Amino acid sequence: MLKNFSPQGLGITGRQSELIELALTYAFRGMEVNMTDMLKRSQRTSFDDAAKYLRAAEIRIGTFDCGVDLNVSDDEFGTQLAQVHPLTEVAGQLEADLATLRLPPATDQAAFPEFFETVTQRITQVAAVLAEKNIRLAISFTAGQEQLEGKQYPFVHTVESYLALLKNLTADNIGYVIDTWDWHVGGGTMEQIQAIPTEKIFVVRYGALPEDVTAEDAKSTDRILPTTEGPLNHVELTKYLAAAGVEAPVMPTASGAQYKERTREATVNAAQEAIDAIFEGAELPVPPRPMDLVSTMPYEPTPMN
Repeated sequence: MLKNFSPQGLGITGRQSELIELALTYAFRGMEVNMTDMLKRSQRTSFDDAAKYLRAAEIRIGTFDCGVDLNVSDDEFGTQLAQVHPLTEVAGQLEADLATLRLPPATDQAAFPEFFETVTQRITQVAAVLAEKNIRLAISFTAGQEQLEGKQYPFVHTVESYLALLKNLTADNIGYVIDTWDWHVGGGTMEQIQAIPTEKIFVVRYGALPEDVTAEDAKSTDRILPTTEGPLNHVELTKYLAAAGVEAPVMPTASGAQYKERTREATVNAAQEAIDAIFEGAELPVPPRPMDLVSTMPYEPTPMN
């Protein structure tokens, strides 16, 4: 299992070189990369220039967002789908083989049955483009009560609806994201995770809910760094995944709103300690943290969100 650093998952932004330095400093062996930003960099200058920091770091790209919003009109989706082609070219050159895509929790497009068909068709199209470069596609959903506000139709915001949609997708390169925060808030259980074919678990994200917040009332800002125990026991889940031979990138997550008084370094350090405690509890090897900060990255003027 790959200890993966997700800046977005921790509410962190910065220059690409700064984010890579944080990943290496805190012993992450993989990293979630903004591939859309990489594509824009490549188009402005060259691929070699855009990739120089990642190549210098020799860090594995654990995941990247495929840059598609499923909750748009047909014309907008067509435009986004066209952009997936050059995105896969850049991803292929970086040897990145795992993209992610988030399901809409609610929509104004159409009621559930009709939108269900639209979304499954769109995901199948995205997966087909990615398959041309041997890239897998991990599908996630979003729980949290605020996700339904201002929308006419609820869509996929529970584990039940998530599993129903994923079971309707048959492409070989489509798989699951197990996000323990969304899983708990979305009404899921450990037994439902164990019912998923382990070879289809592509990505694992760990997050926890504060003790004073119930799953029924939880909002996305109520996500804190993962604990070893809780409604979904992270140690037991990690033991199960490891025993099943799941090789997915595993990443700690939290809402930036929960740690806005901390520096980025303090947040990533706490995230590293959280994921290491889970790995140690599951009796998995923990990569040693470098003794000193990585300081070989040159200054980079262009921010990466």
